[in-house]
Amino acid sequence: MAAGGRLILRVLVLSLIFFLGGSVFSFYSLFYEQNDIPEATVILVEKGENLHQIALRLKRDNLLSSVAVFKAAVRFLGKSTSLKAGEYRIPAYASPKEILDILVSGQTVVRRVTIPEGKTSRQIFDILMRTPGLVGDLPEPPPNGTLLPETYAFSYGMPRKVIIDRMLSGMQKTVDELWPERNGDLPYTTKEEALVMASIIERETSLGSERPRIAGVFINRLRKGMRLQTDPTVIYAITNGTMELRRRLTHSDLKTPHPFNTYMNKGLPPAPICNPGRDSIRAVLNPQKTNEIYFVADGTGGHVFSRSFDEHRRNILNWKKVRQQKRSAALKKAQAAKAETENALLKTAAPASENAAQEQKQEDLLEQQDMFLDVIEDVLDEPPLERVSEAPAAVTASKPVVKKRPVKKAAVKRKSKTGKKKQ
Repeated sequence: MAAGGRLILRVLVLSLIFFLGGSVFSFYSLFYEQNDIPEATVILVEKGENLHQIALRLKRDNLLSSVAVFKAAVRFLGKSTSLKAGEYRIPAYASPKEILDILVSGQTVVRRVTIPEGKTSRQIFDILMRTPGLVGDLPEPPPNGTLLPETYAFSYGMPRKVIIDRMLSGMQKTVDELWPERNGDLPYTTKEEALVMASIIERETSLGSERPRIAGVFINRLRKGMRLQTDPTVIYAITNGTMELRRRLTHSDLKTPHPFNTYMNKGLPPAPICNPGRDSIRAVLNPQKTNEIYFVADGTGGHVFSRSFDEHRRNILNWKKVRQQKRSAALKKAQAAKAETENALLKTAAPASENAAQEQKQEDLLEQQDMFLDVIEDVLDEPPLERVSEAPAAVTASKPVVKKRPVKKAAVKRKSKTGKKKQ
């Protein structure tokens, strides 16, 4: 704007000031006067909005007492083109001057989205699509093991793809940083294999203190040629990778032919089953040194570990006792609640079906707590051959071996009679 034009504008502004308040003092009083909003207010300035639209928005939210004074002040200060789009937090009792400074600064509200560890890439995409403030579509999810679970900050209007790009680079950076610090005698030799193991650890336990120990157990099993026999890989197999199973595992599930089923296949699965966090990746690169090859839930959210199959069976029996105690306590509580409900029914005449629904809900909860126990027991009744060969002292004293011996003797007799080798 030419010098003459600026002079004319200032004259007009001063004229407006005298028209509104009669003095420069009155104008500045209005510009620095606090509003009466007692709490912070979040406003959104959309891209493309002009000064007039912004001032009207502030007025509608009762943040301004005069649209004219605000617009005049902004233009007089030469800030009309400096207002930035975005989401802003206006503090309580803010003056027009404070509001202007905030809009010019571009210091928008910081939003955050937390991506939990152990989610599949599809589940992560679903979280981002439901997150308010993010915009834009997403392409097909990348493979599991490529996105780093973390809390990510963003401003309103950020494209979802920006978050995905940060997760991709975060995972690559994390693996590259931790890989050189790995133990030198691991049974896997590539970063990709380490991520596969880390994804299993992530789904096996939520306790950070257990991750290195469970990693040590699985590494021992790999070295002995034993199947990993980890339930999360079965869930991945029978849910086609969604990892969303709302029922208990069964013995037939464990026998499902699938490349990811580690009850049927030796070694690691072909790819990660989820996106592991930093702690799980560190755990598989620096596992705890141990001779343990089994573990089972302890009833408190953690696990009990053992070196032999015999000891493992004892731990399972102990867990069954804990489970029974929990079930008995829960049943007593349910019965007490039932009695209380029945007494209430006599007074309120509530439908009997409601009481039945409550009982079913309680039973479903008990069944969920008991989800893997019977499966584990079934599997242990028929221990894999590699367990027999790799832990002879422990397995010799177990019932499954006693069951197998007559079969072997019968096979020898048939061979002596027929003179042919058994197929």
